[in-house]
Amino acid sequence: MQSGAAVHWSRWLVRAQWLLLAIIFCAALAVRLQLVHFGPVFQVFRLAGLAMLGVVLLSMPVFIWGLVKRHADARRAALWATVLGLVPVAVPLMTMGQGNLNAPPISDISTDLKDPPQYRAVLSLRHRDDNSAEYAGEAVARQQRDADMYDDIRPLVLSMPVSRATELAAEVARELGWRIVAEDPERGRLEAVDRTPLLGLSSDVVVRVQAEGDGARVDIRSSSRVGKGDLGTNAERIREFLGDLGARAEEVE
Repeated sequence: MQSGAAVHWSRWLVRAQWLLLAIIFCAALAVRLQLVHFGPVFQVFRLAGLAMLGVVLLSMPVFIWGLVKRHADARRAALWATVLGLVPVAVPLMTMGQGNLNAPPISDISTDLKDPPQYRAVLSLRHRDDNSAEYAGEAVARQQRDADMYDDIRPLVLSMPVSRATELAAEVARELGWRIVAEDPERGRLEAVDRTPLLGLSSDVVVRVQAEGDGARVDIRSSSRVGKGDLGTNAERIREFLGDLGARAEEVE
């Protein structure tokens, strides 16, 4: 009777993990479909994640019991419960990269820390609970400046007129899947919205192109609408954009 009870109880470890994963999935889907704001959903992620960790801790003595009693079903259930409990940790690591976990707690990255481009057109698209669109000044600039992972976030200088550089910037932005909100080649201005691949969280992007010598200087700022830190996503977005823009400019020169 003890063996049968243990088998039945151990199976509930796996069922509990699947239930918690289903809750996380539904919450993520609701954010992806923009049915709810990320703020309250983050609490769902946190509580469900902690609960899954608790089930993992509970599974460890069950696994040991299964080893001692040579009970294959108990060992198998405890092992699966542990594996499922690691999913909420493994997915962010796979999508963000382990190196980005050390990113400072900022979510507003710019190639110009003294005079960052300012948002205009995207302001009407923002939610009242979103992060402020105003640049936080030296408090944020210092953290970006002091982090080695942002050393390559610099302006791009192109050998072409401002209007042409802005047009190329818009082409690259569309190819990256950004939604263009405003485009003004003559004034060297571009604003867009990009969404993260997993949860579809919106980030605002503004590109400023100014004349510099015989060419054009391209500055870009990318800001997450939610979250205190971005785990490096804004910097990755800027790197990809500037890299593609530089390659495109070489092709047309």
